[in-house]
Amino acid sequence: MKNSLKILDCTFRDGGYYNKWDFDTTLVKKYLNGIIDSNIDLVELGFRNFPQDEFFGAFAYTTDSYIDSLNINKNILVGIMINASSILDRLNSVRDSIRVLFKPKNSSRVDLVRIAIHFDEVEACEEIVQELKVLGYQVGINLMQSDDKSDNELLRVSRLIQSWKATDILYFADSLGCMDRADVRRISSALKSGWKGDLGFHAHNNRGLAVSNSLVALESGIKWIDCTILGMGRGAGNAQTENLVMELVRKYQVDYQPSPLYELSLFDFSKLQEKYHWGECFLYGLAAINHIHPTYIQEMLSDNRYSHKEILRSVKFMSQIGARRYDQNLLLQAREYKNKGTWNAGSWCIGRSVLILGSGKSLENYEEGVIEYIKQYRPIVISLDVNQDLLKDMVDIYVSSNESKMLNEFRYYSQLEKPLVISKNLLSKVVNQTVDIKEVWDYGLNIKKETFEIKENGCTLPYELSVGYALSFASIGGAKEICLVGFDGYDREDIRQKQMSEIFDLYNKNISKSNIISLTPTTYNIPKGSIYAGKK
Repeated sequence: MKNSLKILDCTFRDGGYYNKWDFDTTLVKKYLNGIIDSNIDLVELGFRNFPQDEFFGAFAYTTDSYIDSLNINKNILVGIMINASSILDRLNSVRDSIRVLFKPKNSSRVDLVRIAIHFDEVEACEEIVQELKVLGYQVGINLMQSDDKSDNELLRVSRLIQSWKATDILYFADSLGCMDRADVRRISSALKSGWKGDLGFHAHNNRGLAVSNSLVALESGIKWIDCTILGMGRGAGNAQTENLVMELVRKYQVDYQPSPLYELSLFDFSKLQEKYHWGECFLYGLAAINHIHPTYIQEMLSDNRYSHKEILRSVKFMSQIGARRYDQNLLLQAREYKNKGTWNAGSWCIGRSVLILGSGKSLENYEEGVIEYIKQYRPIVISLDVNQDLLKDMVDIYVSSNESKMLNEFRYYSQLEKPLVISKNLLSKVVNQTVDIKEVWDYGLNIKKETFEIKENGCTLPYELSVGYALSFASIGGAKEICLVGFDGYDREDIRQKQMSEIFDLYNKNISKSNIISLTPTTYNIPKGSIYAGKK
């Protein structure tokens, strides 16, 4: 079997969806040595892209100069991948675009260029294939989201690609991780009816079937199989290289060597897995059987705004409208909700100072100063934490707008002696039961991307962050000034820092530039003062 079987490891290419293709130099060298020592046939290093408007690491571009710097052993083939859309969406001609990205093969260490193609892009891709072939590369086509295609469609597309007489390997991908053994056999058979060259298979592990499906593909006559170390890859990840190679050696006595991969898997990539949390889980499996792109689950699991209940609701929403292709706007749409309140917040605090308590460490550090400030200036005190122990006796109003916090806090609502500002409609959706609250001010909350709008009975925010909610009803209520304490900020790259910063930026732009100030240390771009300074 080894003479016909080809194993392609694409760890840095597929794994880069978790770390923006930015891998440590020491790990890169160790990985390449391990792959070469294991006798794996081809390493697909990464993508090749045009410049992007945000930072991505070297393996998002995988330039020839970078590949040359790696001094890769000549005994292993080197591949890279391009997305067909990155070529087709450009204003330049296909020929010009290809020549921006690629030199002739005799000046490049790259052996194989794979093109990731959606089925509705196939007809437009012949010129891409032909131009790469003219430059001297082996060319592979990776048909994405093959699971739902009929035998007739698979036959039509495979015949079309065969007619170009320029493609070396035709791959089909289980992009949504929803295939089983029968699907792999059916698709393999249908493609072989129209395609006479080598076939390849790229498995995803949403249902825990990536390795077993890959073995079924081999039994079905597939010659090229993809895998990644510890399965590192988008969503639930891929077939694990070390597991696949171990099974191949056990079943077919091929001369791959799994042992050089063990340390990579157990030590180096296990650390990355602890950090990025790829791998099989129930939510990826649920997305797979509902034909939902795994990136939606990956995004929600990595974003602490989403409770598991929210993810389940989003999955239900996306399963009803179709979400096979990833679209960030659809993810936002799945979370958007409209809840109109019954409380009229107009003029409730007109001419008064409002002090909003966050949960940062500075609230504890400057507790005595905050107490003296409240005693001296008598602001209306709003707490964003209903289980707030510090300054509990000085709080006038509690706030809750975050769905995850509602699930954690609703058992405390009935114990509150002060008013709670909350969207009753949203609360009923989140906890799915009646909550006995002494005094509720029902202020509506709507979620819409890049929006900060306030009205007397509700607001529209980009996220359901409680500070944005409190700023909204304090502003529409006519507050003379809004002071903040305990809003320290998070690490620069923390998603919470970015979301909070966006809230403040939109507030300053759309609501007020002058009436908000932080009286304790903060990293946010808002006016700053001191709890000890007194009034001007």
